[in-house]
Amino acid sequence: MAARCLIVSYYFPPTGGGGVQRISKFIKYLARDGWEFTVLTSSEPNTLPEDKTLLNDLPENINIVSIPPTINNGVLSRLRARFRSGFVQRWLAAFFFLPDSRRGWARSAGRYVKQLCRRESYDVVFITAPPYSLAITASFLTDQLSIPVVLDMRDPWSTNPYKIYPTPLHKLLDKYLEKKSLKNVKYGISAYESFIEHIRKAYNVGSKWQYIPNGFDEDDFVDLKSPTLEKDRFHLAFSGTFYSHFNNPLLLFRIFSVLKKRYPGSYARLRFHHIGQSIPDITALAREEGCRDILYSWGYLDHHQTLNTLAAMDAYCVILDPGHPRASNTIGGKVYEYLRFGKPVLALVPDEGEAASLLNRGPGHLIVNPYEPDKAAAALDALINGAVDGNNWDEMLLNSFRRETLARQLHHFLKNLLNEK
Repeated sequence: MAARCLIVSYYFPPTGGGGVQRISKFIKYLARDGWEFTVLTSSEPNTLPEDKTLLNDLPENINIVSIPPTINNGVLSRLRARFRSGFVQRWLAAFFFLPDSRRGWARSAGRYVKQLCRRESYDVVFITAPPYSLAITASFLTDQLSIPVVLDMRDPWSTNPYKIYPTPLHKLLDKYLEKKSLKNVKYGISAYESFIEHIRKAYNVGSKWQYIPNGFDEDDFVDLKSPTLEKDRFHLAFSGTFYSHFNNPLLLFRIFSVLKKRYPGSYARLRFHHIGQSIPDITALAREEGCRDILYSWGYLDHHQTLNTLAAMDAYCVILDPGHPRASNTIGGKVYEYLRFGKPVLALVPDEGEAASLLNRGPGHLIVNPYEPDKAAAALDALINGAVDGNNWDEMLLNSFRRETLARQLHHFLKNLLNEK
C-alpha cells in the first residue's frame, strides 16, 4: 500500500527558484518509490518569476491545494513601493513581521492541515521552510496531530546570512521564535550540517534530524543545447540572485578592476555572465568599477534554459561575503550543478564554512578573498590561462549529490519514522 504524504510548501511550481527545485525533486523521486502526495501551497501573488519546466517533475496523480492570503499587507506594500532599494524593501518587511511576512498564511495552513487530516488519511506531514513561519506551523501541528510531522529546513534560520535584522531586538525575538519552535519539533531534515550543529548546541535538540543537502538531477543534464558564445574568450558565470548586503557583485567587480590593471591580456579575454535577477543595479556597479564592457546580463531564465547557458561556460562563480559574520552557514543550491558540469569554480567565500567544506572535498576550485583583490586577481589570471583544471570529482562522491540519491535518503528517513509508530 502506498504511503501518503501531505506536504506544506509556500513556494511550489510553477513558481521558480532553488528552494522550489528541492521539494519538486523530492516528490519526483519519492513518487517512484510508491509515495502519494497532496501539496498545500499558496495562491498569494509573489515577486518570484515562474518556471513551468518544474511542473514536469511532478507525478500525474499529485493533488495540489492552494489557499489564499488571509491578511492584507496593503499598508506595507504601499510603504515599500516608495523605495526603489531592494534592501530597504526587505528591511521594512523584516521590521514589521517576525519571523517573516507569511506568518498569517502559515497559521491558515496549519488550520487547513488539521481539516485535511480529519477528512483524509495521511502517514506523514512534511513542511518545508522558509518561510520561517512554517517552522512555527510545524511546531503547532506536532502537538495537534497523531502522525509524524517533519520539518525541512532548506536554509538556516537565525544564522542565515541573507536574513536582515533591523534592530538587536528583532534578532533576539527571532532567536526566541526559533528556539521555541525547534525545541518542540520532533523530526527534521536540513540542507546544512551547520544548522543541525547549531540547534544541537544552542537548544539541545536535533537528535532526530538528518542532513540531506541540495544537489543536482542527472535527468536535467540530458540533451543540453548550449548557446554559441564568443570564441577565444574565457566565460565566467554566476547563476542566481544578487543582493546588496551579502553577495554583492561589487566584491567580484573590484577583482575585475585589478585584473584589468595588472593583467590586461587576461582581462581582454574575460567575459562575465550573470543569469538571474539582481537587486542592486548590476550595470551601474560594473560601470563604477570600469568593467561594464565584459558584463553580459541574461536576466531570469527558467531552470532548463539556465543549465543550457551554464553548459557553455568555462568556469563558475560563487559569492558569499567572507566579511559577513554568518557567511559560513550557507552554500547556494546552484553550486551542486556547477560541480556536475566538471569545470572550475571561483569562490569568494570564507576559508572555513559550508561552502569551503564542500568545495574542498574535490579538485578544481579557487577560494579567494575579495578583500585581498591583488591576490584574488592573480588567482583569476591563473584560472583564465588554464592553470586550474576542471573539478573532476570522484564519481562516487559526485553521485552522492544526485537528487535521486538524496530522495532515497529521505525515503528511508520517513519509513523509519513510520516504523516507530
